[in-house]
Amino acid sequence: MLGLGLPEKFGGTGEPDPITLGLATEALAYGDVNVAAAPVQVGLVAARLAARVQPVPGGWRLTGEKIAITHATSAAVALVYARRDGSQGHHGISCFAVDLDAEGVTRSPMPGMGALPLCWGGLAFDEVFIPAGNLVGTEGRGFAGAMHHFDFSRPALGLLCLGAAQASLDEAVSWAKQREAFGRPIAAFQGVSFPLAEHATQMEAARWLCYRALWLRATGQPHTDLAAMCKWWPPQVAKEAIETAWVTHGNLGYSAESPLQQRYRDVASYLVADGTAAIQKRIIATSLLGKVATQ
Repeated sequence: MLGLGLPEKFGGTGEPDPITLGLATEALAYGDVNVAAAPVQVGLVAARLAARVQPVPGGWRLTGEKIAITHATSAAVALVYARRDGSQGHHGISCFAVDLDAEGVTRSPMPGMGALPLCWGGLAFDEVFIPAGNLVGTEGRGFAGAMHHFDFSRPALGLLCLGAAQASLDEAVSWAKQREAFGRPIAAFQGVSFPLAEHATQMEAARWLCYRALWLRATGQPHTDLAAMCKWWPPQVAKEAIETAWVTHGNLGYSAESPLQQRYRDVASYLVADGTAAIQKRIIATSLLGKVATQ
C-alpha cells in the first residue's frame, strides 16, 4: 500500500493515473480508514515552513518544530519543507529527507481522539545535520512540490472519508431492514429511510466531485480549486452520514464495540488535517475572485 503510485525502482507499483489511486483509496477506506491513509499521507510528513536551514559543509543544518504530524512517532524518515535563511515568500523553500533518529531530533506523541494508528505527534529539530544527498528535488523549489502533492491528496482524502461513510451507510441500510419496531422493519418509516436517501445523494455528488478533480489532474488541467472543494465538503458529508448511520443503529451504534463510532472519530480528524474548511474556501475564493478575496 505504501508503494501505490511510486516508481518501480523504489519498490512501488509504477505510476498509475490519479483516478486509479483514488479508487484504491476509496476501496481501502471501505474496510479501514487508517489503512487507506497510508498511500495518501506517505508524502505529507513534514515540518511547517517556518523551519529554517543553513548551508554548511557537506549539507545543511535544520532548526524548527511542528505539532500534529502524521506518523511522527513511528516514521524512520520525514519529508521536511524548510526555508533557507534570508529567503522570502515561497522562494527558498526546499524539501529534505530527514532521518528522525538523527542527533538533534525530538519526537513528542500527541494522540488525537481518532486516527490513532497514524501516530500523530510533534517533531523538533535542533541544528540537525542533513547530508547534501538528502535534498529532495531542486533546491528552492520545495513549495511547488508540496502544493502539487496537495492537489492530489485533497481529493484522495475526500474519497477516503467517503469510503468509510459508504461502509457505514451500507451497514445502516442492512440494520434498518432487520430491526423491527411496532411490528415492522424500521426501514418502513420515512424518519429512518429518508435521511439515508439524503446522505446517499450527497455522498454520490461528493464522490464525483473528487473524481472530477482527479480526472483533471490525470489530463494535465488546473484543479487546485476543485481539490480544495474536495477537502472541505466531502469530509463533512461523510461525517454527517456516519452520524446518521450510528443513530439508525441506536445504542448499538454508539457502543464502543461498534465500528461506527471509530469511523466517526477517524473521519472527523480530516476536518482539520491537510487544511481546515476555512483554508480551502480561501483557495476557492481566490480562484473565483483573484487576490481581492485575500485582501
